[in-house]
Amino acid sequence: MPISTLASAKEFEEKDHAEVEFVGFRYTGDQSTKTDRDLRQRVGYNGPPKFQADRVYLALLPTYLDPNHVENSNIGVHALESRTDFEVIYDAERLAGALLERNYLPPEAFYEGFDRWKRQKVMEKLDLDDAGRVFEKDDEEPYRDQLRAIAGVETDDEASVSTQRSDEYTSRFSRSEASEIIAVLREAQAPEPPFDPGAHTIAELEEELETDADEKWDVDSLNALYQAERLGDDRTGARNVLEDVLGDDLEPVNFEIDLESAGLTDMADHLTQFDPAVVEEAADVVNGDAEISDLTATPDSED
Repeated sequence: MPISTLASAKEFEEKDHAEVEFVGFRYTGDQSTKTDRDLRQRVGYNGPPKFQADRVYLALLPTYLDPNHVENSNIGVHALESRTDFEVIYDAERLAGALLERNYLPPEAFYEGFDRWKRQKVMEKLDLDDAGRVFEKDDEEPYRDQLRAIAGVETDDEASVSTQRSDEYTSRFSRSEASEIIAVLREAQAPEPPFDPGAHTIAELEEELETDADEKWDVDSLNALYQAERLGDDRTGARNVLEDVLGDDLEPVNFEIDLESAGLTDMADHLTQFDPAVVEEAADVVNGDAEISDLTATPDSED
């Protein structure tokens, strides 16, 4: 759930030709998913044109554009307000609640390397105290405490967030879709192997790994090959070859969930380990709308 905005919005505001506000909006129509490319042109929203029902999307949208300096001065948040199938959220309490519900702090506003303009807009709108840059998940807690206070959410209530997300995934995805998304996330997490073991027969793989002592494959590369094989064809013969070469240096691959036997509920629960935005990106990869090379999949927490 990144914060979307037009690249020109910041420039126009810095020149006093625009006023831009941090808002949320959600699709309230009768479809489960709404594709609306017109929205991007009329509102100044620069994110994907697909909107899940009742999901809050975050954006920095123009509330005013000076017609004397901006050619398309009729775009902005008012175009959303005129729609009967979208709701604009200005209230800090609801915006804070949306961030907690999605279990996601936008990196461009909170994490190392943040965008100063976006950060300022978010901090001012939510009236957050600056608790420093976020480098890892544990660093989010000071901001989460403030968001809970703003949203009026008790700490214990946040434990239900994973359940809410799991229910959402169960209703959105079929078992096969959830399985494909998890497979994509696994592949994105895996280290890059020196070559694709699946492109070699067992004999070819064995020959490839037979080297002189001074040209021995390093352990990290061998384990990367082993994990790639497990994620790919998972051939018993190929596993045996790599296990023999690795010996005591073998790093077992623990998939946590068996995609062949697990049900949809178990898969949905597993997906809650990841940031919602990462799951959405993985779903885009499955649907052919994104490349796996653009995906960085790191679980929110270790099981």
